[in-house]
Amino acid sequence: MTQHDAARRPKLTFSQFWRLYLDAHRHPGTRGMHYSATALGAFTAALSIALDEVAFVMGGIPLAVMMAVGSHWWIERNQPLIKVNAFYGALADMRMCWLALTGGLAREYARLGLGAPLPLEQHRAPAE
Repeated sequence: MTQHDAARRPKLTFSQFWRLYLDAHRHPGTRGMHYSATALGAFTAALSIALDEVAFVMGGIPLAVMMAVGSHWWIERNQPLIKVNAFYGALADMRMCWLALTGGLAREYARLGLGAPLPLEQHRAPAE
């Protein structure tokens, strides 16, 4: 199933989305931008709560989304899956970050039959 097929499919389970999501995040730069975006979103949400000021989260979350989406266009050279299911995308992003922090990301790629994510040292040429 390609990203294009997924966008036309009315109901996608999280498991189906998760496989597409990881496949769309092979480049270490894309994953790094997502990790940074997740950290920024969490930080601004916590800051908003701590300071009782909604402006932080209203600025931080959209900036985090732009970072993550932009990484697909500029680094990975593919389409972000935000239009397929934004809620699943947020959950998958947190799951990917957790797996990266705990050292389980390569095992997850292998479990799903996706091979291994590209390591930081290996950069593939952008798709044309």
